[in-house]
Amino acid sequence: MFKGIIALFTFGIIFNPFVMMGIGCGVWAIINLPPEDIRTLFLDCRLYIIVAIVAVIYTFLFAKIYKQGGRYIDWNSTMWLAVWNFIRYFISFVLAMSFVTMISIF
Repeated sequence: MFKGIIALFTFGIIFNPFVMMGIGCGVWAIINLPPEDIRTLFLDCRLYIIVAIVAVIYTFLFAKIYKQGGRYIDWNSTMWLAVWNFIRYFISFVLAMSFVTMISIF
C-alpha cells in the first residue's frame, strides 16, 4: 500500500487539481455525511453538471492543448482532457471514501 502511495507522488497524479478536489470532497463526504446522503449525492445530476462545468472551464483556461505549430488550439484533444479531468474527480472521490472507510475499520 505504501509503494502505491509513493507512486502517486512520483508520477505527479496526486497534484492534479481534480484529484485533489476529489480526495478532499471524498474525505469530507465520508466523515460528515451519513450513507443515505452520500447515495443521494451520487444520484443527483447537479453534482455531475457542476463538476463537468468546472472541468471544462479549468481545461480551457489553464490546460489547453495546442496543435503542432502552437498557434491554434486542438479542440478535440482539449475536450478529451476535460472529460478525463471529470473522470479523475469521481475516481479520486470514490477511492478517497473507500480509503477512509478502510482506515476507520482498523
